[in-house]
Amino acid sequence: MSPAATLATVLLAYLPAAVSPGPNFVLIAHTAAAGTRRAAVAVALGVVAAGGLLAAVAVFGLGSVLARAPWLATALKIACGGYLAWLGIRLWLRAHAPENAPPAGHRNAFRQGVLSNLTNPKAAAFFGSVLTATLPPTEPTAVKAAAVGLIVAASATWHLTVALLFSSPATQRWYAHAKPVLNRVVGTVLVVLGVILAMTP
Repeated sequence: MSPAATLATVLLAYLPAAVSPGPNFVLIAHTAAAGTRRAAVAVALGVVAAGGLLAAVAVFGLGSVLARAPWLATALKIACGGYLAWLGIRLWLRAHAPENAPPAGHRNAFRQGVLSNLTNPKAAAFFGSVLTATLPPTEPTAVKAAAVGLIVAASATWHLTVALLFSSPATQRWYAHAKPVLNRVVGTVLVVLGVILAMTP
């Protein structure tokens, strides 16, 4: 397979995983609707950065460490699931909290985006299996690096688009009315995802 065909295969495999709703989408959309556009963009950039790191780890074979240490993979899943559940519980507790508190700093928003993607079971499934299957270890280093760059570019395009769309004034006005119910729905989704991740063998 030519390098161009390999990269096209990687992109076609990644796009459905990127655009299907999951913890990253929920966090970016919620931050955009409830906070500021700059905070939502910071979260999106954190998601993109973590995705690039996960892609590089998978592509360049460092993920074999987890394969040789099952206990470490299990510990990471439990920790990641716990983090997602904690985010969900916090949303529940803040369902009726007023929005006049100062927004979280952009550094904190970026960190939330990074943690969201690192704890995202969808990302783990894609980078741990699908990407390694579509990009054989025999590919030249240049093709592997290009694949990582392509994933980062596609991720940035999608997640920044979500941040910009959901931070529009119309969306924020709607969120102000729907906040209590929406926070509980989003919180429940995150708790369920966290429990599933922590308990999946």
